[in-house]
Amino acid sequence: MKKLNTTLAAAALLLSGTAFAGSLQPAAGEAPFAGQDVVLASSLQRQDVRADAARQLPAAGELSAQATPEPASSVTRAEVRAATRQALAQGFHPASGEAA
Repeated sequence: MKKLNTTLAAAALLLSGTAFAGSLQPAAGEAPFAGQDVVLASSLQRQDVRADAARQLPAAGELSAQATPEPASSVTRAEVRAATRQALAQGFHPASGEAA
């Protein structure tokens, strides 16, 4: 029994050796690594970036999207009402209520 306990303890010790080691991946929101210096080389100047941003303004505010105008209908209101009355007389009923 003592030999079994010693074997189990040794196996547990060997398998749990990596449980206390730190992970190579940073925690969420900590990339790049804390000790690493970030060096960026950019050929753009600040005034170039601002000029480009001014030329391509984002859509903001109410009614900022440009909608295409809908084509004018060739059917008059009276013709639509007459067609609706005729469809209702022939048994067409629009779905309404909870079953719709």
